[in-house]
Amino acid sequence: MGQSLYSMGQSQSKDELLYQLVTTGNVDAISILCREGAKLEWIDKDGKTPLIVACMDSGLFNVAKALIEMGANVNAYRPGRCAGTPLHHAAKRGLDRTVSLLLSCGANALVRNDDCHTALDVARIKEHTNVVRAIENHTCYFSGWLWEYYGPGFLEALAPRFLSRKIWAVVIPCGSLRLKLVIYPTLQVM
Repeated sequence: MGQSLYSMGQSQSKDELLYQLVTTGNVDAISILCREGAKLEWIDKDGKTPLIVACMDSGLFNVAKALIEMGANVNAYRPGRCAGTPLHHAAKRGLDRTVSLLLSCGANALVRNDDCHTALDVARIKEHTNVVRAIENHTCYFSGWLWEYYGPGFLEALAPRFLSRKIWAVVIPCGSLRLKLVIYPTLQVM
């Protein structure tokens, strides 16, 4: 009865056992193993850490939150074919709650994966509007409605209201010294 979780899975290291417990969603067992010395940054053969695994499944949100509270690195980078940080993996799957959690805990939204995409780029490619808005809201210098005037110059002077439309604009960083202006025809379109 007094066995530790580690002694029950003797053929594995504590770190590997913690990693495997992530998919079960058993936060209590993960916490116990962490207190027994298991490391949160163990990497599997594919380069995934426990936090990356938790950020790939909406059902593991509480596990991701617990791992972060225990000290998991929110910017751990997984190299290779499906590269990226936990933020990239959550953005790719449209997990807006997980994305917001990672951003609020210091995840760097400007990190590029091996394909030179940020998490925002990944969310746009996958058309996850809620994730795009979450990342933009966290990183932007400005977001709001603007009036766009268009048409032949002489008509603008006569009737500017008839040749204008509201557009959604966002100014976001895209590097340490560069900004990008992103314009959308509506708030729902990417």
